[in-house]
Amino acid sequence: MKLVVFSDSHHANITDMLAVIDEEKPDAVLHLGDLVADVDDVRNVYPDLQVYNVRGNNDWNVDAPDKMVVCAEQVRIFITHGHLHGVRRNTHALEEAARKNHCTVALYGHTHAAEIRQRGDMLVANPGSISMPYTMEPPSYLRLIIHGETVEPELVYLQQSKKKRWF
Repeated sequence: MKLVVFSDSHHANITDMLAVIDEEKPDAVLHLGDLVADVDDVRNVYPDLQVYNVRGNNDWNVDAPDKMVVCAEQVRIFITHGHLHGVRRNTHALEEAARKNHCTVALYGHTHAAEIRQRGDMLVANPGSISMPYTMEPPSYLRLIIHGETVEPELVYLQQSKKKRWF
């Protein structure tokens, strides 16, 4: 199963999001907030694609949850924007929330900085921003390949020559 994870698109890069979906042909798309309006565009273009989303700190007056558990094969994935878990300081509260929900993967956005970390039994990842990275890195997204209980994460940068593999 292939999942594509976006965050912090801020209604500034829907063209690249759609191009990524066309190229990747994922089984599902996860959007970690800011802005949920972009998710509506994805659903309009791909009505048969499973799309999961949570709201971010810039998603005002939006009917979307702050957090969600997504099941992919035998993997439980906790998704949230991260602002309510203090992710700018550290990911401890995020990891605790994921564990309370019996998840082994915790995904968040908000910081606009891409990362993948293994913290004990928990995979913690941020796809970065698909439109406005706060680092010198190009815009990015996260690709998750899931086989049973195994998760293979990869950060993919819009400059295709720059990929960071976790394994």
